[in-house]
Amino acid sequence: MSSTTQPSTQPSSEPPSENPKHTTEELLNALTNSNTKKAKKVADGDGSDPMEIYRNVGKRAIALLDPFGVPAKAFLIGIQHDKGGSIDDALTPKELEQHLHFYNGILKLIPSLRNELDTMSPGRLTNIIKAITKGMSDGRSLDLASVKHKGMKYVPLNMFSNADALDPPIPEISDKSRRGIYHKDLARFLCPRRDLDEFDLDCYAGMEALQGGDFSMKASKWPSGFYEDGDYDPEDKTLGLFRNHTIVRFYKHLFIGPAAVMNESSTCQASKPSKNRLWGLQSVDRYIIAYVHIITYITVSHAQHWTQIIGEMDLQNLYWRIIEMLEDTSDLWVRETLAWWNK
Repeated sequence: MSSTTQPSTQPSSEPPSENPKHTTEELLNALTNSNTKKAKKVADGDGSDPMEIYRNVGKRAIALLDPFGVPAKAFLIGIQHDKGGSIDDALTPKELEQHLHFYNGILKLIPSLRNELDTMSPGRLTNIIKAITKGMSDGRSLDLASVKHKGMKYVPLNMFSNADALDPPIPEISDKSRRGIYHKDLARFLCPRRDLDEFDLDCYAGMEALQGGDFSMKASKWPSGFYEDGDYDPEDKTLGLFRNHTIVRFYKHLFIGPAAVMNESSTCQASKPSKNRLWGLQSVDRYIIAYVHIITYITVSHAQHWTQIIGEMDLQNLYWRIIEMLEDTSDLWVRETLAWWNK
């Protein structure tokens, strides 16, 4: 497995702007309006559309920065922060850090954009924000569609054994109401690991406990499917965490190619460039790991499309909890986990 960081993306050259330098207030007003009003659909271009570069950056941002990021909000806060203006007092320090992470991450992907902000018109900034937002939406939808049906084959430990196949089988239909806590095998995947022993005593009673909230599914309780099969120590809850075979297969499918999953390899020869190749990714970092866990969770669940909330589970909180768990690279477990993903 291997994927981060990558060469920056530069927009195609454009004629120098003839617009005078716009005030920070004008830019902030444009961002406020962009954040509060429903954005008009930005059509995909044919390669010559100057906004296509920003849509492509949006597709990268979901995997490399934050799939739940809100570009308009992040840029509003980022510009206020850079200009020394007042920032929303309602934001917690953690929320501020997350918005600035997204804002600075976008500017790192497009370095010229930071300097352009000084002379950019409010209208152009609004269009860029809309393009990034659309790219994020398109990217999430494409990834979920890609693994919607194939991902079900990745859940059993042995993908090629009929004895290990999901029971009952998951039909390849658009409706997902038979998945998640309404399917015994997938419910087991989503069940909090701390409750798994009780779930296994009677899977149907366990499903009822999940559906009724007796087994609470919150971001503070790691799902069983986030652990390596058979590994769990209540005294050391990091043992086997983030090493599940299903998650690894989802990563390979999305970042290397479906053939890499079926061949159980870390490389793939495909006609369509993989994310790793297209984006120049050389390693798997904590943001990619967290993103793949969220995509897997949604795919396994009964949620019909990309969402932040499924029952009691707040996936944005779950995402950032994974990020925080893998933050301290001086910690031996963190180093070993990242090394395992990059082996």
